[in-house]
Formats: sequence, structure tokens, C-alpha cells
Amino acid sequence: MIKEEILNITKKINEFGLVKGTWGNVSIKNGEKIYITPSGVPYDTLKENDIVEVDLEGNILSGKNPSSELPTHLKIYAARADVKVVIHTHPIYSTAVSLIVDHIPPLVEDSVMLLGSKINVAEYALPGTKRLGENSVYALGSNNAVILKNHGIITVGETSSEALVASLICEKTAQIFLEALKSGLKISEISSEDSSILREKYLSSYRQ
Repeated sequence: MIKEEILNITKKINEFGLVKGTWGNVSIKNGEKIYITPSGVPYDTLKENDIVEVDLEGNILSGKNPSSELPTHLKIYAARADVKVVIHTHPIYSTAVSLIVDHIPPLVEDSVMLLGSKINVAEYALPGTKRLGENSVYALGSNNAVILKNHGIITVGETSSEALVASLICEKTAQIFLEALKSGLKISEISSEDSSILREKYLSSYRQ
């Protein structure tokens, strides 16, 4: 059931153009186990028996060659008890944003509600390293999305649906931000007070 859920997520992130080739990875935490996509297997050929099962320390319980980004997934699950799903993708607009700013300010309601008041950009670190995991966790904080400098994005959720929608909203918000910057005009932002109200409204009611 969990492995099938992961396959469904990989199919959707591929269809939505959030990844190309074998880039990106998906994991689901279930109790004391984490199920994660393997390294180097194209999404269109991925099968349930390719999904790797590890413990919370990253020790392989079944399967082989887990995603090279496993250390980052482990760091996020260790830091966030509410997170059950982690999705890492390489979308165009969010990655472009990572090259020029250290965060996307609170611009639109759906982003503020689902992702957090602002979307932080994590400091660069080489892929697959513990440092990348540490930087990701720090920049993610209590939000549901973080942009990785010169790399891509990570979104998280209590469910696969929440994490997937977070990926789509993050990419849409990045596109809006870049289009607004092109205008050269002053960009309207949602106030800190209103951002807090919107985020709390999502966490206390919309998420239920």
C-alpha cells in the first residue's frame, strides 16, 4: 500500500513536470520505517519492489540503493514529528528563484497558508551530504516547503496529498514572484500579522 502510494506520487511529479529523468526522490515514513525511491531508476519503469525500506537510522531493511538524498530525508523526519511524506523535485521556477534571493516573501494566500509565511532558500551544499540535510532542516523550520539553492525544492506533509500540493503551490508561487520582479514595480506583500492568521487558519481547520 505504501509502495503503491510512492509510485503514484512519482507518476504525478513526473506528469506535472517537476522532475526530469531520474532526478528527485520521494519517501514516506510509517512508524519506525521509511520507504524511499531508489537511486537511478527512471520513474516510468519504477516498480513496487524497487522501493527501498530503511529504519530511522538509514539502515537498509529491504531493497537496495536508496536515493542518494536519503540523509536529508532522515534529517527532516528526525526534526519534524508531524511529517510523514517528503518530496524532493527540481522544478524550473523555484530553482531559478534559488539563484537570486534568500527567500520568497509572503505574496499569495494559498502559499502562505500551506507553505508558511515565506519560503526560505537553504544555503547550498553538495547533494547527498549531511550538510544538505542540516541546511534543509534549518531553512524549512516549521514550514511545508524549502527551496534548495542551485538545486530544487523539498516539500513535506502529513499526507502525500499535502506534500504534493505543496510542491505545486511552491512552484506556482516562484513563477508569480519571478513575473512580478520583471515588472520592476513595487511588489505587494501580505503583512506578517495577516500571514500568521492565514497560516494558523490552515493548520487549525483546512488541514483537518
